[in-house]
Amino acid sequence: MGRTKSYYDLRDALAAPGCPVCRVSNVAVEAFLDGLIYEKVNNPNLRQAMREARGFCARHAWGLVRHGAALGSAIMMRDVLRTLQRTLTEARYRSTPMFSLTRVQESVNPQQPRASTAEIVEALSPQSPCPVCADEAKVEAGLITSFVENLTGKGGLLALYRESTGFCLPHLRQVLSQVGDQAAFEALTEVQLGIWGRLEGELDEVIRKSDYRFTGEGVGVEGTAWLRAIATTAGERFGEGTQRGNQESPSSTTTRGQEPLVDDLSMGEDEAAAHD
Repeated sequence: MGRTKSYYDLRDALAAPGCPVCRVSNVAVEAFLDGLIYEKVNNPNLRQAMREARGFCARHAWGLVRHGAALGSAIMMRDVLRTLQRTLTEARYRSTPMFSLTRVQESVNPQQPRASTAEIVEALSPQSPCPVCADEAKVEAGLITSFVENLTGKGGLLALYRESTGFCLPHLRQVLSQVGDQAAFEALTEVQLGIWGRLEGELDEVIRKSDYRFTGEGVGVEGTAWLRAIATTAGERFGEGTQRGNQESPSSTTTRGQEPLVDDLSMGEDEAAAHD
């Protein structure tokens, strides 16, 4: 079986702390965002995807905040805002009869979404996935497939996984969903239980040393076990040092040697369609 890039990326990531899929996926997301901001701002297909998604999910939207991103982000966000304004301008309030079943149900449950505004709420909601999420999902699917296919045998990843800090729970579920061999399942679960058992032991030490009788022992590597436990159950968050308040003006942006970004899509949906 030939080795793919995903295999080698996983092999390297398994030697580093944290979920290997989260780590490789994070690198891919950063590269995607860099490419989007500095090279593909005027890509009509991506711009259409952004309009349909009503921008980006919260996690990836804040990933745009980086050096030199002000102009590219402004161009993209203006495009999305124009779509939202047009959508809201075209919205209509749909009255329902006073004594209809719908009005009765709404009066019984004040928290129930109102039928009169359901159409506009739907129109303002994402019509397709966040473009970065879509790319991230493709990367992660390739990594998980590669891991399962290369779990055992010569050059298998199981031995490296045994010495790693393991997958986060969300990615472990995805891995297990792809395992179709009982021997591979049993080997993987045995290793995963060992990883979790070691982490539990470190958490035990954190709890024990919080007792006043043992505070003099000092804290070792188990001191970060609580953080690693959060990452294990919820997923890793690499590269969270972005300063969101560090805003830049367009005059301070750089384009890493690229031509200056010009919004040649002033370009709403009609003009974008002409490029497709």
